[in-house]
Amino acid sequence: MTYKKHISQSNDLLDGFSSAFAGIKSHSNLPSGTTPFIWAIAVLIVVIFSAFYFNVRANNETILRTNLMKSTAKVADNIEMRMRGISASMARMIEKMELDGINPAVVNKYGREIISSSPEVILLRVIEPSGKGLESVVNPRLGRSDLRQYNYLDYPQVVRDAIGDAFLSNRVSYSSFWFTPGDISSPSVVIIYPFAIGEKTYALLARLSLNKLLEVSTPQSLLSDYEFSFLHGTKEIAGRAAYNPPDDYTIPSYVRAADPLPPSIQLYGCNVLERPMIFASPLIYWLGALMLFLLLSLFFLNREMRRNQSDLERALKELELRRSIEDSMNLALIITDLDNKIVYTNGQTEEITGYSEEELLGKTPPYPFWGDGSELPSQLLKDRPHEEPGKPYRFDLTIRRKNDETLEALMLAMPFYSAYNEHIGWIYMIQDNTVEAQSMNLTNDSIASYERLLNSVLSCISAVMQKPTGSMLGIHNNHYTEQLGNTADGHLEISKAFKEPFDPQGNRQGEVWVDSLGRWFSVAEARVTLPGGSHFTLQSALDITKRKINEQEFEEQTSKMENSSRLITLGEMASTITHEINQPLTAITAYANTALEVIDRAPEVNKAQVLEIYRKIANQAARIDKIIKNIRAFAKRRPTTLECVSLNSVFSDTMELGRLIEKKYAGVQVVYELPAVVPDVICDPVQIMQILMNLIRNAAEAILEHGSEDKTITVSAKVGAKDVELSVGDHGPGISDTMKASLFTPFFSTKKNGLGLGLGLSTCQTIAESHNSRLRVRDNEGGGAVFFFDLKICFTKDSEAQKQK
Repeated sequence: MTYKKHISQSNDLLDGFSSAFAGIKSHSNLPSGTTPFIWAIAVLIVVIFSAFYFNVRANNETILRTNLMKSTAKVADNIEMRMRGISASMARMIEKMELDGINPAVVNKYGREIISSSPEVILLRVIEPSGKGLESVVNPRLGRSDLRQYNYLDYPQVVRDAIGDAFLSNRVSYSSFWFTPGDISSPSVVIIYPFAIGEKTYALLARLSLNKLLEVSTPQSLLSDYEFSFLHGTKEIAGRAAYNPPDDYTIPSYVRAADPLPPSIQLYGCNVLERPMIFASPLIYWLGALMLFLLLSLFFLNREMRRNQSDLERALKELELRRSIEDSMNLALIITDLDNKIVYTNGQTEEITGYSEEELLGKTPPYPFWGDGSELPSQLLKDRPHEEPGKPYRFDLTIRRKNDETLEALMLAMPFYSAYNEHIGWIYMIQDNTVEAQSMNLTNDSIASYERLLNSVLSCISAVMQKPTGSMLGIHNNHYTEQLGNTADGHLEISKAFKEPFDPQGNRQGEVWVDSLGRWFSVAEARVTLPGGSHFTLQSALDITKRKINEQEFEEQTSKMENSSRLITLGEMASTITHEINQPLTAITAYANTALEVIDRAPEVNKAQVLEIYRKIANQAARIDKIIKNIRAFAKRRPTTLECVSLNSVFSDTMELGRLIEKKYAGVQVVYELPAVVPDVICDPVQIMQILMNLIRNAAEAILEHGSEDKTITVSAKVGAKDVELSVGDHGPGISDTMKASLFTPFFSTKKNGLGLGLGLSTCQTIAESHNSRLRVRDNEGGGAVFFFDLKICFTKDSEAQKQK
């Protein structure tokens, strides 16, 4: 058959390769008589090229140096133009700050405009004459960890000198360079632009990277021919041009000033390499003729040698390639003829199957490593090999190794064609797929677990990726689909409702009301950047509408309960309040009658006496007005309003109402122990009065009910570092440990007569919690109980100054 003929030819090729190689090598040498001629030509070439080189170099040196000077001047002009442009942009930014003031929004907006148009600017900062920074904008391409000069005390001396010169001369100042090890923006210089707002002087500081300034100032057209650097003396501080002394003509170089940078910094340029302008020399014509003659001579002399050398190299490469493939291939390679008899295996076949090449060669189906009863790929593909020649077919296979172990494998099968495009056999490539199969199973299990985990969360989980074509909804769970649909619209509506911006880490969370959905959500969002540079926003949104409605209803009920508690307190003291008002009314009546008698009966009115009587009438009327105002304020229903309040005024109003307690409960005395300086606190004054009045009234009832000898109620305030502790103590029966657990529970009462509703202490606890505190109780020394809670101190500028004194 034809395929057997080709297999035989392949074997003959391998057998005769060594002899062919020797024959090719023997024909690859030129006759020995041509050697002197070749050497003579080589010497002639050296002489000609040497003369040509020195002739062209003399003419080319001037051209190269002139072009270098022009290119360096162009870069210097670009540097000056960019520096002037940055100064002009800083001037426009200063004008804006003079109009709108120095605030983060103005500095951030115009600072980022300067940085975006001038990438060499790595930092913009508004500073005071001392050098202290007020506001800063950092180039986003650099991390904050890359910039050490943030604290004004850390500025190097050259920067501090430039700041001093700028404020002293009231003009723009440029610093010399400085270098910070480990800082990728080094070396740097700064521009100090002073300005004034009102009577205060400031300066706008711009830090420039010399490397970046040189990079953006060098045109792309010059990079292939020239290199540029900034020099300090002869030391390179930025750029990549290797410095050569001006008298070294190996590679032309040029040094010039780099205005407006300080004179200590100079721009240095040099050619990348010397490229003689060969074609500008007349020597090229006769050299070309000579070279043509030389090439023709060498062509005819070496044509046969090159042909033989090429055949030899091709054969060696083919042999080397075949051996390299066999040595490096991690696949078992098996070749069979059309009768499925194995005619070739590689070394990896033994690693996978456990059978050596000698054990497999000549084997026909069933093969010893065939671990299942599946049909051979050649049988499955017998009618298909000519449909898509060269395309491999994939099969999953179980391999049974020689030691009876089994492994999952991937088999790629394809027809084997001869050099004459005849189908002569099959090629099988087998790969151990055990690890991949296990990984696939683990991956599928992980994906299923991940989906179950997402769907078990009660929140709406979604990830939205921003693309040029719009927003695309990615991962989302079933709760998102049920509540917000299958598009990114719900995610975006919730995100738009956020008032707070993302923090520097790209996170934010809070509770938002979404008008378009008519619902409240507790939301957490995070911005994520994938390794490939794609961005998406991950969102978790929990519907809390019912909870917000319940909270609102609870606040309304709490407000009603607090108001009811105050009204109950006033109702219980109604008779005392009436008595308190009747006293000044009786005094007013008595003073008025006295004034009438004085005016009616006295022959001559004593003006001073009458004025004194009317002054007493006015004082009693003011007393009535104050009592009524305190009662009205105490009884008025209003929402909790936390504000900075004088604690002295709260105690003053509490003392007025406390006198009613003393008159209602005969023998009870309320004593106030206050420090000399009482700070302002953050509270609702009426609600704090309500807590104190409830506690004073409860203490009075406990004292009288218990029959205590000591009927003193102590109201005290202890000032701490950040808060003030308010307490009400008595010497009544005290609170047992069992009662303390339920003391602040609604409808729990300790009164023996059963008249208490049990809402007083519960209401006080609710008020304390609205002030970020808790009402607590402890045993009083000598018997009784002390109820206490804390209020945060309101630290104003005046209070801070007083604290420092």
